[in-house]
Amino acid sequence: MMIDQFKSDLTSLTAGQIFQRYILTGSCAAIDDRSAYELRNSISKNFTVDYNSVIIVGSANLGFSIKPRKRFVLFGDDSDIDVAIVCERLFERVWKEVYLYEKSGAFWPRKGDFRKYLSRGWIRPDMLPVSEVFAFSNDWWEYFRTLYETHGPYKITGGIYHSMFFLEQYQCICIEQCQAEL
Repeated sequence: MMIDQFKSDLTSLTAGQIFQRYILTGSCAAIDDRSAYELRNSISKNFTVDYNSVIIVGSANLGFSIKPRKRFVLFGDDSDIDVAIVCERLFERVWKEVYLYEKSGAFWPRKGDFRKYLSRGWIRPDMLPVSEVFAFSNDWWEYFRTLYETHGPYKITGGIYHSMFFLEQYQCICIEQCQAEL
Protein backbone atom coordinates (compact mmCIF):
# COMPACT_ATOMS: atom_id res chain seq x y z
CA MET A 1 0.00 0.00 0.00
CA MET A 2 2.75 2.46 0.97
CA ILE A 3 4.70 1.69 -2.23
CA ASP A 4 1.59 2.34 -4.35
CA GLN A 5 1.03 5.73 -2.68
CA PHE A 6 4.74 6.58 -3.07
CA LYS A 7 4.65 5.68 -6.77
CA SER A 8 1.51 7.75 -7.24
CA ASP A 9 3.15 10.73 -5.55
CA LEU A 10 6.23 10.29 -7.76
CA THR A 11 4.10 11.26 -10.74
CA SER A 12 2.59 14.38 -9.19
CA LEU A 13 5.18 15.81 -6.77
CA THR A 14 8.69 17.15 -7.21
CA ALA A 15 11.64 15.25 -5.79
CA GLY A 16 11.95 17.91 -3.08
CA GLN A 17 8.31 17.46 -2.11
CA ILE A 18 8.76 13.69 -1.96
CA PHE A 19 11.81 14.21 0.27
CA GLN A 20 9.83 16.39 2.65
CA ARG A 21 6.73 14.19 2.70
CA TYR A 22 8.36 10.78 2.97
CA ILE A 23 11.78 11.28 4.52
CA LEU A 24 11.38 14.23 6.85
CA THR A 25 7.79 13.59 7.94
CA GLY A 26 6.03 10.79 9.77
CA SER A 27 6.96 7.65 11.60
CA CYS A 28 9.51 5.03 10.66
CA ALA A 29 8.14 1.94 9.00
CA ALA A 30 10.67 -0.48 10.55
CA ILE A 31 10.62 0.56 14.20
CA ASP A 32 8.00 2.04 16.48
CA ASP A 33 8.02 5.68 17.54
CA ARG A 34 9.47 4.96 20.99
CA SER A 35 12.39 2.98 19.55
CA ALA A 36 13.02 5.67 16.94
CA TYR A 37 13.05 8.32 19.67
CA GLU A 38 15.47 6.32 21.83
CA LEU A 39 17.78 5.67 18.90
CA ARG A 40 17.81 9.29 17.73
CA ASN A 41 18.20 10.56 21.30
CA SER A 42 21.14 8.23 21.96
CA ILE A 43 22.90 9.33 18.76
CA SER A 44 22.25 13.03 19.40
CA LYS A 45 23.69 12.77 22.90
CA ASN A 46 26.70 10.71 21.85
CA PHE A 47 27.72 13.15 19.10
CA THR A 48 26.47 16.26 20.91
CA VAL A 49 24.15 17.26 18.08
CA ASP A 50 20.58 18.50 18.11
CA TYR A 51 17.98 15.73 18.30
CA ASN A 52 16.36 16.99 15.08
CA SER A 53 19.72 16.63 13.32
CA VAL A 54 19.42 12.84 13.54
CA ILE A 55 17.18 11.48 10.78
CA ILE A 56 16.34 7.86 10.07
CA VAL A 57 16.44 7.36 6.31
CA GLY A 58 16.32 4.53 3.81
CA SER A 59 14.14 1.46 3.93
CA ALA A 60 13.83 1.61 7.73
CA ASN A 61 12.08 4.94 7.30
CA LEU A 62 10.08 4.28 4.14
CA GLY A 63 9.44 0.56 4.62
CA PHE A 64 11.11 -0.12 1.27
CA SER A 65 14.27 0.84 -0.52
CA ILE A 66 14.62 3.40 -3.30
CA LYS A 67 18.25 2.52 -4.05
CA PRO A 68 18.76 1.29 -7.62
CA ARG A 69 19.79 -2.30 -6.85
CA LYS A 70 17.08 -2.74 -4.21
CA ARG A 71 14.37 -0.52 -5.67
CA PHE A 72 11.03 -1.11 -3.90
CA VAL A 73 12.33 -4.10 -1.92
CA LEU A 74 10.60 -4.14 1.46
CA PHE A 75 12.51 -3.64 4.73
CA GLY A 76 13.27 -7.12 6.06
CA ASP A 77 15.37 -9.23 8.38
CA ASP A 78 18.55 -8.54 6.38
CA SER A 79 17.97 -4.79 6.27
CA ASP A 80 19.71 -2.19 8.38
CA ILE A 81 18.66 1.10 9.88
CA ASP A 82 20.37 4.01 8.16
CA VAL A 83 20.78 7.25 10.07
CA ALA A 84 21.80 10.65 8.72
CA ILE A 85 23.45 13.04 11.15
CA VAL A 86 23.08 16.54 9.73
CA CYS A 87 25.53 18.77 11.57
CA GLU A 88 27.98 21.25 10.11
CA ARG A 89 30.05 21.32 13.31
CA LEU A 90 30.49 17.52 13.46
CA PHE A 91 31.13 17.34 9.73
CA GLU A 92 33.87 19.95 9.93
CA ARG A 93 35.42 18.33 13.00
CA VAL A 94 35.80 15.01 11.18
CA TRP A 95 36.94 16.75 7.99
CA LYS A 96 39.69 18.54 9.95
CA GLU A 97 40.79 15.29 11.59
CA VAL A 98 41.00 13.63 8.17
CA TYR A 99 42.93 16.60 6.80
CA LEU A 100 45.49 16.40 9.62
CA TYR A 101 45.74 12.62 9.21
CA GLU A 102 46.40 13.00 5.49
CA LYS A 103 48.79 15.93 6.07
CA SER A 104 50.89 13.67 8.32
CA GLY A 105 51.66 11.60 5.23
CA ALA A 106 49.33 8.78 6.14
CA PHE A 107 47.52 6.92 3.41
CA TRP A 108 44.41 4.81 3.48
CA PRO A 109 42.99 2.68 0.67
CA ARG A 110 39.60 4.42 0.46
CA LYS A 111 40.96 7.96 0.33
CA GLY A 112 39.69 8.54 -3.23
CA ASP A 113 36.22 7.28 -2.33
CA PHE A 114 36.22 9.45 0.78
CA ARG A 115 37.00 12.53 -1.30
CA LYS A 116 34.20 11.72 -3.74
CA TYR A 117 31.60 11.69 -0.97
CA LEU A 118 33.17 14.68 0.77
CA SER A 119 32.64 16.70 -2.41
CA ARG A 120 28.96 15.70 -2.21
CA GLY A 121 28.64 17.09 1.30
CA TRP A 122 28.73 13.96 3.37
CA ILE A 123 31.12 11.72 5.21
CA ARG A 124 30.73 7.98 4.93
CA PRO A 125 32.46 6.47 7.95
CA ASP A 126 33.28 3.29 6.00
CA MET A 127 35.55 5.49 3.85
CA LEU A 128 37.45 6.95 6.83
CA PRO A 129 41.00 5.87 7.68
CA VAL A 130 41.17 2.68 9.70
CA SER A 131 44.08 3.27 12.01
CA GLU A 132 44.84 3.30 15.71
CA VAL A 133 45.92 6.93 15.36
CA PHE A 134 42.62 7.97 13.76
CA ALA A 135 40.47 7.79 16.86
CA PHE A 136 37.20 9.08 15.38
CA SER A 137 36.81 6.09 13.08
CA ASN A 138 37.47 3.61 15.89
CA ASP A 139 35.08 5.45 18.25
CA TRP A 140 32.39 5.61 15.56
CA TRP A 141 32.41 1.87 14.88
CA GLU A 142 32.52 0.98 18.56
CA TYR A 143 29.57 3.25 19.28
CA PHE A 144 27.51 1.83 16.42
CA ARG A 145 28.30 -1.72 17.62
CA THR A 146 26.88 -0.80 21.04
CA LEU A 147 23.81 0.69 19.35
CA TYR A 148 23.15 -2.65 17.70
CA GLU A 149 23.48 -4.38 21.06
CA THR A 150 21.09 -1.98 22.79
CA HIS A 151 18.68 -1.16 19.93
CA GLY A 152 18.81 -4.39 17.85
CA PRO A 153 17.81 -6.60 16.14
CA TYR A 154 18.89 -4.58 13.08
CA LYS A 155 22.35 -3.33 12.24
CA ILE A 156 22.50 0.46 12.51
CA THR A 157 24.67 2.52 10.16
CA GLY A 158 25.10 6.22 9.65
CA GLY A 159 26.60 9.06 7.72
CA ILE A 160 27.42 12.67 8.54
CA TYR A 161 26.02 15.42 6.32
CA HIS A 162 27.30 18.98 6.21
CA SER A 163 23.80 20.41 5.90
CA MET A 164 20.21 19.57 5.06
CA PHE A 165 20.93 20.75 1.52
CA PHE A 166 23.33 17.87 0.94
CA LEU A 167 21.07 15.26 2.57
CA GLU A 168 18.18 16.39 0.38
CA GLN A 169 20.34 16.40 -2.75
CA TYR A 170 21.57 12.87 -2.05
CA GLN A 171 18.07 11.55 -1.37
CA CYS A 172 16.67 13.33 -4.42
CA ILE A 173 19.06 11.44 -6.71
CA CYS A 174 17.24 8.18 -5.93
CA ILE A 175 13.83 9.86 -5.93
CA GLU A 176 14.49 11.31 -9.38
CA GLN A 177 15.63 7.89 -10.61
CA CYS A 178 12.36 6.42 -9.31
CA GLN A 179 10.44 9.15 -11.16
CA ALA A 180 12.35 8.47 -14.38
CA GLU A 181 11.52 4.76 -14.20
CA LEU A 182 7.76 5.38 -14.05
